[in-house]
Amino acid sequence: MKQKYKLLNVICSFILPFLFVGIVKADYQATVINNSGSKCSLYSGSTGYCLYKDKNLNSYNSGAVWLDTGDEVTVLTNTPEIKSNNSICPSSYLYVKFPYNGKIYYGYYCGTYLSKSALTDELKNEFKTAGFPETYWNKLAVLKSAHPNWSFKKIDTGLKFSDAVTNQTYGSRALLRRSMSSNYAYLSLDSDSFDYVNDRYIAYDDTTGSDPWYKANYDTIAYYMDPRNFLSDMYIFQFETLSYDSTVSDDNLKKSISSIFGNDYLSKFTDNFVNAGKTSKVNPIYLASLSKEEVSNGPTAGTAISGAYNKMFNFYNIGATGGSNPVYRGLDFAANTDANTLRPWDTEEKAITGGAIWIFDNYVAPGQDTSYFKKYDVVYNYLKSIGRTPTHNNYSHQYMQNISAPSSEAVTTYRSYYNNNMLGLSYTFYIPVYSDMPTSTALPTKSGWPNNHLKSISLNGTNIIGFNSEVTTYNYNLDINNPKITIGAVAKNSTAKIEGTGTFEIKENTTKTIKVTAQNGDVRNYVINIKLTGTKLEDPVDVKTTLNNAGIKNNDKYLSGIAVGTNISIIKEKILNANKNATVTLKNSSSKDKNSGTIATGDKVTVTVGNETKTYEIVIYGDVNGDGSINALDFIRIKKYMLKQLTLSGVNFEASDITKDGSINALDFIRIKKYMLKDYSSIVQ
Repeated sequence: MKQKYKLLNVICSFILPFLFVGIVKADYQATVINNSGSKCSLYSGSTGYCLYKDKNLNSYNSGAVWLDTGDEVTVLTNTPEIKSNNSICPSSYLYVKFPYNGKIYYGYYCGTYLSKSALTDELKNEFKTAGFPETYWNKLAVLKSAHPNWSFKKIDTGLKFSDAVTNQTYGSRALLRRSMSSNYAYLSLDSDSFDYVNDRYIAYDDTTGSDPWYKANYDTIAYYMDPRNFLSDMYIFQFETLSYDSTVSDDNLKKSISSIFGNDYLSKFTDNFVNAGKTSKVNPIYLASLSKEEVSNGPTAGTAISGAYNKMFNFYNIGATGGSNPVYRGLDFAANTDANTLRPWDTEEKAITGGAIWIFDNYVAPGQDTSYFKKYDVVYNYLKSIGRTPTHNNYSHQYMQNISAPSSEAVTTYRSYYNNNMLGLSYTFYIPVYSDMPTSTALPTKSGWPNNHLKSISLNGTNIIGFNSEVTTYNYNLDINNPKITIGAVAKNSTAKIEGTGTFEIKENTTKTIKVTAQNGDVRNYVINIKLTGTKLEDPVDVKTTLNNAGIKNNDKYLSGIAVGTNISIIKEKILNANKNATVTLKNSSSKDKNSGTIATGDKVTVTVGNETKTYEIVIYGDVNGDGSINALDFIRIKKYMLKQLTLSGVNFEASDITKDGSINALDFIRIKKYMLKDYSSIVQ
């Protein structure tokens, strides 16, 4: 089928942790070409890496299109489905598929200038000699092939990867906003992070804002801490040294900073950032990226650099620790006095330069001299190994809580370098290595609400007293002569699915499990240990014994002791539980079959056991008129009887004798009057 495609001649925008570009769809297909005419190809039917040569930079480069350096694509065919545009691609297009954000997209890419693998024997030896584990080699090879002037230095943290990640799960060390996560999948479910009882996540920072900060879970932290996930053009600059490089001209620095700020109000401070870098010995491009990340786009950004609060400025949010108003705490920090860092920061220039000096003194000079190490303080063992004295223990000195900050800042730096043709320069990247690293790490993919706790469990119609959703095992004694159990449960959140409830016949000691599956698939099991108790009674051979075993009061005429509002199914169930061989039928006071509804005075119950059959009338004390309830009509009837305006006899007389003394008198009248006043204890069945 003939398709139409629109060429994309734009540089992409970024949404962490994935590269995203505007995609023009036509039946789920799109053309993806760099605005400067980059070219890419792969062997048909293979999976490999995308490298291309940029004619403007005269070096291999990538990242400004849908496919970034290091991204894998699968070539589906090398037969072009549209004619090649020779001004962009000198030969055919390749038809490829590419995973993005959990979905598979299809598109075209130029069909020239690419080998299937970038990892040559020479590069293998280089990376092995440098001490990088083999799981780093492929991505480093792609970067090296694309950027021959780049070099990579291993930083041995001396830490197990799992230990390093676990330490970031403590307290508020690793946070992210809900808007940064994938449907709550990235958020921690630790007891200090999710409140199962009140069915809510617990915010750690900016708690009064519309998008507060929450604690990240282990898998998410592992993904952001794993350097191998960021060995691509866009993210590699989180491993670049933060030190000032005097070989870069002021003109290039200003161009880069201007491209970072764009039309942002920070742009008027470009010269200040260049001068601050020289004074502090911190890379001014990093300082600009940090300021862009920290104060440029948030809801209180203007406050941080406008002097609107206590007439102070703070371009890097230094001291903006967690809570409801972190920006204000940063500005209070700016108001302190410290001659070395030019505080108080009561002018923009002092805030930009003094903040840069503070960053150098506290992070660059002590050895946390990359954006990654500023966030993840894991350099203690490395510094000792090279003869330096560490100023802080591992994990104790971290600039920010935002786990994606290093990669966000790296993207900002990368885009400025790309826009100013600086990617061909020489850069050294200091890349951490851990021991016992997993084969790979990935962001969580679950979706949906995580609460799999119960609000209550009921056993035979009664809620478990003192039920605690964190307690998952309960014991229940069941009468061996009434061995049915009805299990009910209510979830904390209505999106959870409950299995294992219902009515069960219990023949021996056993367990029943209530399975609660949260919307995101997490399962929690509640176990009920059921024990049969008592002595098994043989099935009685007569009606009276059957009724006595069923706990139903009886004499030759009447059945009593039945609560107001009892359903007829209950009395049937009691009798049959006492004697499974009995038969029970019910009729109303007019002798018509009664198969549903509540028991009322005057209803007739016929019980057959063996060759014996007996019929009884039911007495509900206080239900004088036989409608199954105790109300004003019954009160009036007793009153009229006492005034000799009404005659009562038989079962109706019996129901009026509330005190059971054989007569209807003032005591009965008083009892029913109290009941009408909601003193329900005044009438005992």
